[in-house]
Amino acid sequence: MQLRGFFLLNIFFFILVLTITSVYAEVIVEPFGTAVFIDEELEEEFVITLANDGDAEVSFEIGIDVQDIINPGEERQGPRRDLPEGRFAIFQDAATFGWVDEFVFRVIDGLDYEWFQNPADLIDVDLDEFDALWVETGNQSDQYRRNWDENLERFEDYVSGGKSMFIEQGHNEGENATHTTPGGLDYVWNPEEGTLNVGPEDNWLVDRMGWEEGQHFPGGNHTHVNYPVQNLENIEDCDFYQVIVVGDRSGAPSIIHYEYGRGNVIVSGSPCGHQWRNHNQDGRWGSCGEEMLEWLSLLSAPAWIQVEPEEGVIEPDGDADINVMLMAEEIEAGTHYAILEFELDDPDQPLIQIPVMMSIDAPIFDLFAVVTDETDGATLGQVSVSTYDYDFRRSTNNDGEIEILSLPSTNYDVHFSLTDYLPHVERFEVGDNDIWNLEISMRHSQCNLDMEEIVDELPVDEQSETVVTVSNDGNGPLTFTTDRRLLGDANAEPWELRVGVPAGVVVEDARVHGAVFINDQFYASGANDGDAAVYVLNRDQELIDQYAQLGESRYGYKDMATDGETIWGSGERIVFEFTPDGDEVNSFDCGISPCNNLAWDSDRDILWCSGTTTDIIGFDRDGNQIGEVDRQNLRIYGLAYWPDDPDGYQLYVYHKVREVGNLMVAKYDIENNQVMEVANLQHEIGGVAQGCFITNQYDIYSWVFMGTANSGAEDRIDIWQVDARKDWMEINPTDGVIEGGEQQEFTVTLDATGLPPAPFEGEIVFNHDGIGGETHLPITLQVGEGQGGGPEEMVLELANGWNMVSAYVQPDPDDVVEIMSELVEAETLVMVKNGTGQFYNPQFGFNNIPGWAVEEGYMIKMDGADELTLGGEPVPWDQAIELDAGWQMISYYPRQGVDAVLALSGIVDVLLMAKDGVGQFYSPAFGFSNMGDMIAGQGYLLKMDEAAELIYTVEEEVAAESSPNPIPNNLPIHLNTGENMSLLVFTDISEGEIGVYTNGNLVGSGVIQEDKCGIAVWGNDPTTSEVDGALKGETLEIRLNCGTESQAVIIEMLSGDNHYITDGFQAVRILDVQASPELFGIVDAYPNPFNSTTSLKINLPEAAKIDFTLYDITGRAVVEIASGHIKAGMHSFALDGSSLTSGVYVAQLQSSGKDYKQKLTLVK
Repeated sequence: MQLRGFFLLNIFFFILVLTITSVYAEVIVEPFGTAVFIDEELEEEFVITLANDGDAEVSFEIGIDVQDIINPGEERQGPRRDLPEGRFAIFQDAATFGWVDEFVFRVIDGLDYEWFQNPADLIDVDLDEFDALWVETGNQSDQYRRNWDENLERFEDYVSGGKSMFIEQGHNEGENATHTTPGGLDYVWNPEEGTLNVGPEDNWLVDRMGWEEGQHFPGGNHTHVNYPVQNLENIEDCDFYQVIVVGDRSGAPSIIHYEYGRGNVIVSGSPCGHQWRNHNQDGRWGSCGEEMLEWLSLLSAPAWIQVEPEEGVIEPDGDADINVMLMAEEIEAGTHYAILEFELDDPDQPLIQIPVMMSIDAPIFDLFAVVTDETDGATLGQVSVSTYDYDFRRSTNNDGEIEILSLPSTNYDVHFSLTDYLPHVERFEVGDNDIWNLEISMRHSQCNLDMEEIVDELPVDEQSETVVTVSNDGNGPLTFTTDRRLLGDANAEPWELRVGVPAGVVVEDARVHGAVFINDQFYASGANDGDAAVYVLNRDQELIDQYAQLGESRYGYKDMATDGETIWGSGERIVFEFTPDGDEVNSFDCGISPCNNLAWDSDRDILWCSGTTTDIIGFDRDGNQIGEVDRQNLRIYGLAYWPDDPDGYQLYVYHKVREVGNLMVAKYDIENNQVMEVANLQHEIGGVAQGCFITNQYDIYSWVFMGTANSGAEDRIDIWQVDARKDWMEINPTDGVIEGGEQQEFTVTLDATGLPPAPFEGEIVFNHDGIGGETHLPITLQVGEGQGGGPEEMVLELANGWNMVSAYVQPDPDDVVEIMSELVEAETLVMVKNGTGQFYNPQFGFNNIPGWAVEEGYMIKMDGADELTLGGEPVPWDQAIELDAGWQMISYYPRQGVDAVLALSGIVDVLLMAKDGVGQFYSPAFGFSNMGDMIAGQGYLLKMDEAAELIYTVEEEVAAESSPNPIPNNLPIHLNTGENMSLLVFTDISEGEIGVYTNGNLVGSGVIQEDKCGIAVWGNDPTTSEVDGALKGETLEIRLNCGTESQAVIIEMLSGDNHYITDGFQAVRILDVQASPELFGIVDAYPNPFNSTTSLKINLPEAAKIDFTLYDITGRAVVEIASGHIKAGMHSFALDGSSLTSGVYVAQLQSSGKDYKQKLTLVK
């Protein structure tokens, strides 16, 4: 029955679930939202199901956090009551300072309570008959105190079940009379303590009394007990405590409220009766007796909600039912609000909160909403709808509708959100309405650029500006920000380790101190066993030169600096300037002994120098002091300078702090003498900070931090990413709002100032709230002439045998005979062929290749490995290549490796086949590729369905069909004959190797991966006299090898006729394995990996007794698959893994001394 209206009603409750997903366990709660109506004074029970969809068990505990009542009835305005409600009990058998009954309870007319004065009452009274307890433990009889201590567990059970208790512990009996409270809170005896002050924390009682923080309570000089914070932190089963009152002299907590289990305890160190009799005037502690009882009654409010169980464990793929009981009997009017808190032992999902509401005679309303697209009025499904407060959540149905029934009447913000639409917030005040209907029209915005990319060429140090127009063709405002990004490795995260140079090992020096990088080389300083040296290493981390350092320091330069032309070094008072060849240019006395740290300031033309514990002094080139920076107590082991620091802190230091880090980076604001910590670098080998250097010459697209780390005999130069170099592209404005139907112009500035001649590729990203969320503007800037500012060289690594190669430079001259002359002189070249069959054979002095064309690929046969150096004008990576229908051998222009599926995505609709030089192939029709990355220097064969234009794709994100191509372990790898056919094998066999044979000879092999295997079937090499591959028309035999011996298979032809033809393509499916009668072992396991069941096929050469068992990785037998006498032949067994956990297992077949094992993977 659906109820409408503002009515004083029955009862409803609403449940809302908030979940947090986890990598290890994922707990989902059902129902997401539920409303139930019941008659007043009745009970209602429902079930919440916790389902664990993760792969690890999770433990839970449930707590109930009761919130304030919403829309209380007229008899309850706020928390104040005319009379403390409920039934109370007092326990007190001695009145050293007075009876609490006389001064607190008896003065409240109509109060329902009972007074217990006999120590035995602490043992005998049924505590559950009372809603709250008032217990005196100080200044009581010895028997009373013993009974209290011995029966404390009884009172703990009472409180933890949801009730409340006030305990007075004040006394005059010395430090040995410590009577513990629920949860084990012990007090400290302090005879010097006396009067009290209001504590610093807000709480109900202080607010109710109108007291102020720090307010002094006169009198009460007998408060000799306090509760140290350490004791409060150690209360058992306590999630919360608050300090109400502190001692005037010590400031230590003296009156405390804390939670114990599901209940509450208020404990006071002020003596029983004394405050209530002598200090009950306004503004004193003894005036709050009635309010204390009122607070206890609130804390012990009737339990209108209970859950069972309160704790448990949920297995993976399991669930747990939680019974929730709502009880309306004797519950006052209003909307009662609590939060069920599910605490989980998963650090990634520590808490699930389920708000629960139950309304009694309270105003409610029903919310209905229909959500449409403002553009065409179409209804929108899956719109997320949430309310503020209380966070009720719904999703619209396919008709764009939601309903949330019986919400408490108050003010609401309702939030509507849907991908590609602008968020909408509807604010309203319910008032006296019983139904609220919302008609929501959601708008959208668009970010449309008037150009697809910016491509420009600039001479060094020049600038250009391009105007880009962005149109918002939507009907709502487009809010945007912009970001600049580079492509490739330059986008590494700040302070990510990119390279480690093992300088100490390379130069055989255990004391490498500092390094700089110029002229494409590392210059590192080292002690060199007392003959201090400068070592020169190339990018391949090879030592190519070394020379003696200048000066007299035994251990040499501790740090170095450079301006790009000369280098500075020092390990003494004298600072030396020298050329990269080691020739002295200048020197000066810096006055720092020793000077260990150097950095060149390119903005101020200052050389910054320091010792480990001196301030940092700045010198000009002639050694005149012109600046100083306070070191701010850092111990400095290296200095570096970064001109583009975004915070203006340009001077960097490498330092260490004991027990914090040995590779720490900080930076100084030179102008304001301020320092900021930047990073605490972590390296798996460790090490201690030495010299450092910041440069954009190691990677022209990035700024990197080169930090030398002392690590015994294995000193390193660690290269850490600092930032991508994005200063060459700017956009203005960088953020803003474009209204619907309007447009805005942006200025993109490209600046080649200080850039080396090279291509720079990046993008400007518009982050916005429009459709798609991001819009990318690719930018290509060529600095200098041509691809690299002039002719370039590239080196082709040629292997023995056939190689398929290409170049991204147009060789000049292009004569093939001249290009190959060095290989001919070395007697390593056998033959060169182009894609049309023209060739160069140096042995016979014949060549009919008209010239090397940069867009073509070439086949080169070698007699031994060698290198071929090509020089000429480079071509842009995105220069088009014209393709004809049929086969052709082409060049690859991009400098970086790109997956073949991505690189060729622009022609995929007309591409029939692609192959590399080792026979790996890509078949778009079958969605298969084992080519991996296309690589600069390699040539590629393409077969086209029709003519097309190829521009390599290097930037887009596409769904790659490629997978790595593993190398066979059991079968040989056939030599590259220069001729091959592509064979694609589909199979249900989970693992193994496939060999292809003609006339009993292996002509190709591959590894099964993801139910497929791509194989290059090698044909006969026509340039050799012997037959070393398949001949045209020969029948192919396919065999399976699982590690023991090859087995014949039954196949189904999917494409082709199972005969060899050069550059052909065939696809087959393995239907079954023909096990040899002599074969013993596990023939197949399918599927593998498996989810719950898999089929295991074995073959026995003769009848035998077998033991077929599944073991876990510890060697423990977990499943007996089969045992006993089995006939000879093939047998299949089903393995049920539903009771097993995810992981790796081994199936072992044993019989007659033979043993066969198969690895299985169970994934749930």
